[in-house]
Amino acid sequence: FKSWRNVARNFWWRKYFCTRSETSKKRKFELTTKPETNFGREIMKNLSHVFWTRIENRHGGGIPDLYGIKGWKKSAWLELKCIKQNSINLSPLQISWNYKHFRQGFNNYYIVRDTRSKVTKIYHGDKGRELAEKGFSLPPEYEFDPPTDWWAFDYVIF
Repeated sequence: FKSWRNVARNFWWRKYFCTRSETSKKRKFELTTKPETNFGREIMKNLSHVFWTRIENRHGGGIPDLYGIKGWKKSAWLELKCIKQNSINLSPLQISWNYKHFRQGFNNYYIVRDTRSKVTKIYHGDKGRELAEKGFSLPPEYEFDPPTDWWAFDYVIF
């Protein structure tokens, strides 16, 4: 037995979502997402041979945004940041989590992209405090100008 409310809701949902073309759905979806989410999707799409897990953490804890496993023994944690100006917002929990894991020998990085110039910079996990203080002007370990060389990006983080 279905209530009329559920039938009406299902009808509205089908009418709204099934009559739109794929491109308009994709455009609407990309406009409503955060830049870090789109950047993470770009990484996952271009490094499709890596098994990625996106971590949506809204309650703090400092855990990075992406966890990737390549092969049997290679893994990396990526904290993604997209900026419009020089400053980079990092919470003390993010700085602490990345610093502790980097000191234990794990691969973890801050991946920072300037949304205006599309320049991507990679910093090791122990550089969080300096990154929060100096921002995008801090010299990176690696820098990629657009278009990003995804083979080199893969080589650097794994």
